[in-house]
Order: sequence, then C-alpha cells, then structure tokens
Amino acid sequence: MIKYSQQELCLIWLDSFIGLDYKHKKKLYEYINDKTDIKALLDAGREYLIKELGDKIYNTVLSSANKIYLEYLINGLNKRNITAVTLVSEKYPKLLKETDLPPLILYVKGNIDLLNREIFAIVGSRKSLPFQKNVVKSFTEDLCASGFTLVTGIAQGIDETVLQTAIKCGGKAISVLASGFDNVYPKNHQTLVDKLVECGLVISEYPPVTVAKPYHFPIRNRIIAGLSVGVLVASADLKSGTMYTAEYANDYGRHLFSIPHSVGVQSGKGCNDLIKRGAILTDCVQDILDFYGKSVVKKRVELTDEEKKITALLQNGELHIDKICKLLNMAIYEILSTLANLEIKGVVVKNGLNIYGLKRKDLED
Repeated sequence: MIKYSQQELCLIWLDSFIGLDYKHKKKLYEYINDKTDIKALLDAGREYLIKELGDKIYNTVLSSANKIYLEYLINGLNKRNITAVTLVSEKYPKLLKETDLPPLILYVKGNIDLLNREIFAIVGSRKSLPFQKNVVKSFTEDLCASGFTLVTGIAQGIDETVLQTAIKCGGKAISVLASGFDNVYPKNHQTLVDKLVECGLVISEYPPVTVAKPYHFPIRNRIIAGLSVGVLVASADLKSGTMYTAEYANDYGRHLFSIPHSVGVQSGKGCNDLIKRGAILTDCVQDILDFYGKSVVKKRVELTDEEKKITALLQNGELHIDKICKLLNMAIYEILSTLANLEIKGVVVKNGLNIYGLKRKDLED
C-alpha cells in the first residue's frame, strides 16, 4: 500500500471533486502551500470558493472534509492498483511540471519510473492510411531500440500502432487517457491498456470514474507534449486533435518533427503545413536520432537458408512475388510462409500488391 504525505492527501482530496474545473482546483492548490490539513486548506480558500462558486458548492466541499471520505478515495485507488502522482510528489515528471498547465495529479498504472525517462511523442490521425502506419511502425521500433520511451494517446490509427509495436518489440511506451481508468475510451482498447500496464505505463489526469468528454481530448494532448523532449507528427489533417498537440509542443519549446506527405493526401495536409511553419522535415528516423545524438542498436537476425536466398534477391530493390518465384524457381505457395516469417522478423516489408522490399540490410552473411 502506498504511503502518501499529508500534502499529497490534500491534493488527492481536492482533485476528487469532478464538478470543480481545473482553474478552481489550481487556485485552491495555491492555498495549500505547506498546509497538511484539509480543513486548513478550506479555511484559506473559503472566501475564494464562496465568491467564485457560491455557498452551496463550498458547503458540499466542506462536508467532505473528513477522514472517512479521504479513506474512501485512497481505498478506491488501491483497489484499482492506481497510484496518484501529485504535483508535490517526488516522481512527478519534471518537464511536465515546467509547463503552465500541469495536472494536479497523474493517476498512473504501470512502471512509474518511466515518467522521468527520456520521452518522445508520436502522434497522428485516427484515419491514417496503411502506408502511414507502416512508417510509424518502423520509426517506433528504431526509437525504442535507441532508448526512447514513447508517449501517445490510445485512439485507433497512429496511437494504436505505436503502442502495439512498442509492446511487440520490447520497447517502453506511455499512453495518456482522456478519461478515468474505469471508462477507457475507446472501450475496445481496454485489452491494449491492460497489456501496456504490464510492460509500460498508462496515465490520466482524471479521477477513475470520469467519462471521456469531447473537450478532454485536446486538453489531454498538452500532457503528451509536456512529457516529451520532442514530438513527431506522423499524420494530421489541417484541423485535428493532432494539430493541438503540435501547437502545445511549440508553446512548450519542444522539438517538433513532421513527416512530409504527397499532394492530395488529406491526412498529411497538417504535416506539410507544420513543415512550412518550421517543423523539422522527417523522412527517415535518422533525422530524429541525429538530432539527439542517438543511434539504433539492431538485434541480430538469424535467417534460414530459404530466407537468405530471398533477402539476397531483394538487396538491389523491390520485387513482385511472381518475380521472386521465377528467380528462385519455386511456386508461390512454397515461399509465402517464408515471406511471412521475414515480415514478422522485420526484415522485409510488403509494399502494395505483393511487392516486397528489404527493410533491413544489416543482416548476417
């Protein structure tokens, strides 16, 4: 069971009032200072609460200023295996704390130590095209291998690709929810959240029972940007939640990277616009790694004799599966499983209709 300080308990109690918006909670937080008693906090903030919210809300808050309610809150967190990392907690992420709107509390499940690692964000559209997801998958593998902890949301599209890839390749990733833990949105990503809790970290600024509201998502994006040393925009329309994250990154002085897109790709218009406005054009992961003085340490890949024959053919460029079959004098059904294994190993990638290309050239002889 986690032992919270009295100041931390004050913040947990204060943050539990969903009816109080951020600005009021932040103002009351200013009255905490070195106070270790909830009643003392309320005495200090009484005039403000009554003036801004009225006697009724003040009396509602006052009626909950007791040990029984506080124990109810802490027991609720413990039963859910949630840790409350408050603004006064030692493990509160330093970069996020330096922003102008840091959450009073981060409710977290998983590896808390990831909060103060070198974090890099990858964000993008829910409606991303397959080629955009493939690029992000490759970038995710390399950024994880270079030592970054990745952060993103939990939506379909780019978020999901980042998280699933990081889990699969043994990397570290953080997902930031726009709801409380009791109401993960989208619901069908509860399994993904559970997996990430085991090997990474999931966080929310909202108490567990909070249901996601439309306005939570752009607000949530300030946390993704605030946690990170840099942000990569993989796909984005001109008006999208992803662009909010990019704007937060600019406001916080974070390095902003953007993948360029061809003319006419709707989910790439925002990326191209960001590049026009000064984002770093990023057409390969090395653009990011060079910026931070990092390199990728690739795991050695062991190949079977048949796999070696195929990779040797692909050294000079992409080939259609029919061409591969012809050169190897084999039927399609004989090499499909081998090609599938090479894709799983991250050695080859399928581009278009049965066209295969070499994804890695640093292979064994």
